[in-house]
Amino acid sequence: MVAPVGAQSERIHEASGITRLGDDLYIADDSVGGACFRIAVPRNVSAVFPLNGQQPRRVRLAGGRQAVDLEGIDVLADGRLAVLSERTRSLIGEDQVIAEYDQPLGEFAKRGLEGISARPLSGGSSRVAVVWEGGYPDPPSVPRPMMAHVGRRAMRAFVLIHDLKPEARDLRIRLLDAVTSFEVDLPLPPGEEPLAQRFRASDLVWTRLPDSSADPWGLILLISSQNSVDQPTYQYHWLQRFNLQGKPVGPCIDLDKVGPPSTRGANWEGLAWLEAGQRLILVHEDDAKLEAHGLILDLPPEWRFPGKELANGKR
Repeated sequence: MVAPVGAQSERIHEASGITRLGDDLYIADDSVGGACFRIAVPRNVSAVFPLNGQQPRRVRLAGGRQAVDLEGIDVLADGRLAVLSERTRSLIGEDQVIAEYDQPLGEFAKRGLEGISARPLSGGSSRVAVVWEGGYPDPPSVPRPMMAHVGRRAMRAFVLIHDLKPEARDLRIRLLDAVTSFEVDLPLPPGEEPLAQRFRASDLVWTRLPDSSADPWGLILLISSQNSVDQPTYQYHWLQRFNLQGKPVGPCIDLDKVGPPSTRGANWEGLAWLEAGQRLILVHEDDAKLEAHGLILDLPPEWRFPGKELANGKR
């Protein structure tokens, strides 16, 4: 049972991941260590709603200093909440460290593991996808000897897919343990780096691809772009389907066009199924113009599918 900390309402600032568990939503905030937040699934609200209007409650996590810089969150097939730490490249539960990922998935120049999605397999096991975000490195964080080589060059996102047995804990997940892994063939807007827009991936969910696909399973990635100049601009905010070779499938959904004007340009960071196969929910961090909000998005018909195979744990 997930236990909230105290009864006093908290505030969410840097919403970085979201998942649904029963009648509640759990939100990772990368400015808060050792805990995530719980809110009720909103009822009778518009497509966009303020997260802090839902009376967030803090939920303790295990892991001590490992439960920091929390970016992604999901529910495993055995019902456990699993939160992803970018800084420590760890997957952390309510009362245990579930797994630590291999060094190549560590953080580099403020780019690292950003999202997690799990789907159930037989016997209570989970198939877990994590995404290393890619995009332009943060120039001040690049080691000086490397600046001339990688300081202003964009990196591709990378997805690692592996399995977890029920109640697994204290594991080390190496690259060779992967069921599969791939670089993501992200869209490439025109222009030369560092002035050109380039994409990073901030979260993902499992999805079913069209019947014509060789493998029916794929991923929806939440991607956004920026350039790498002293005053960067952030131009594109999309959802895009990919197959398990990292290739895009069909057209994207432009979040700046489907959301209300108030959220155009928002830094969307978290993505989850609100109703598997039918409706998504996204969250963004707050900024000077807009506090942290959630967006409920009904998928277009060609993206929908029966979602019973994604019914993880106690959802």
